[in-house]
Amino acid sequence: MTPLKKIFLLFAFLFLYLFVNISTGDEQGQHSMHSQQPAPAPAVSGSGPVINEYTIPTPYSHPFGIAVDSKDNIWFTAQAVNKIVKFDPAKTIFKEYLIPSAKDLPKTDWKYSPTEKTPPKDVYNVFSVGSPGAMTMDKNDRIWFVEHIGNKIGFFDPAAEQFTEYDIPTPQSNPYDIAIDSEGNVWFVEWNGGKIGKLDFKLKKVVEYDLKKEGGNSRPASIAVDAEDNIWIGDIAMNVIGRFNPKTNAFKVFPVVTPLSQPGKILIDSSKNIWFTEVHSHKIAMLIPSTGVISEADVPGYNSVPQSIIIDKKGRVWYIDNMRNKIGYFAPHAVSFSEFDIPTMNSQPMSMAIDSKGDIWFTENDRGANKIASLVMSTVPDTPATKHSHPEENLPTPDSGIPLWVYLAIIILTVIIVGIILAKKRGA
Repeated sequence: MTPLKKIFLLFAFLFLYLFVNISTGDEQGQHSMHSQQPAPAPAVSGSGPVINEYTIPTPYSHPFGIAVDSKDNIWFTAQAVNKIVKFDPAKTIFKEYLIPSAKDLPKTDWKYSPTEKTPPKDVYNVFSVGSPGAMTMDKNDRIWFVEHIGNKIGFFDPAAEQFTEYDIPTPQSNPYDIAIDSEGNVWFVEWNGGKIGKLDFKLKKVVEYDLKKEGGNSRPASIAVDAEDNIWIGDIAMNVIGRFNPKTNAFKVFPVVTPLSQPGKILIDSSKNIWFTEVHSHKIAMLIPSTGVISEADVPGYNSVPQSIIIDKKGRVWYIDNMRNKIGYFAPHAVSFSEFDIPTMNSQPMSMAIDSKGDIWFTENDRGANKIASLVMSTVPDTPATKHSHPEENLPTPDSGIPLWVYLAIIILTVIIVGIILAKKRGA
């Protein structure tokens, strides 16, 4: 056999070897990427569940916080008109209650007109009272809520139809979210004050804990209480999830993985995991307190704003997207998202609650929408995940990404050059 034939056979073998290894290497490399970090499946939209919407009698009321009592009555705050509102789903009847500190505000029938520029005759300062926001329900179906501008914690007893309002010591603290511990103490966060507040009934006063001493600026935006009565908060300025132990006054922070994430609404599941939204970085995240590990999942849509979350009986994490006008859920075990359009356009969904049937209720905060809505859980379609992890393949396989034709061209070029060199040598 001539030397030239030997060279051609050698390169033919090399070509076949590279072809087989590149093909199998590509496939193994893709599997290993799924194994290292399972990616959420794309969101599924389309024919969604039944979403019922109910228009609030008072226009431009800006519904904000929402809660469900033991009889499945829906309660919510009407931020712009300083009211607590009850909705009976069975009778579709609304009943409104004006908070006491707003009762002395003068009434006006002035309405905006694009042609008539005359201002109202009675001008008054509405920025010193009210603006009820987040709310919660205690074990006796009594309602607790924050007053953003009024700088108060409000209480409403439905049985007696009576209000009580508690002043917060720090001026203009802007209380933003609220929760109740096992002893009935009312906890809240102060957005402007950078503090955690507690309405202590034993001491009969409001006790405050300053978070600014823990490391500079602080803007707590959300609060939740776990089974051991630890207080959990999401702090936007510090970009952390914080845990406050009322017994020891110890405060521990868990830095959020993504910078400037703006951790929002926070809740705790049955396994004691801490779930929260990342408003600025468009994510749903989970913290495991025992390890400090935070996992994140990107909500579909580049401009998504997950405003609030709630967990259903199947462990799915439901969220409302304030910017994209959707309601959806993240299935942790399937690592998948499903989303559904809200009927009213640009409704700006704000807060969520879940009733005894599993139906999800939420407020539509836009002044034009002016509604509350319910998603009927029994009508939610099953949407299995479209991506899966491959845990059996743990070792990553390098994948250069170089097309096969490049290798082929190199082999052919090499053969031609060697052939020319050998031909010249034989001619010599």
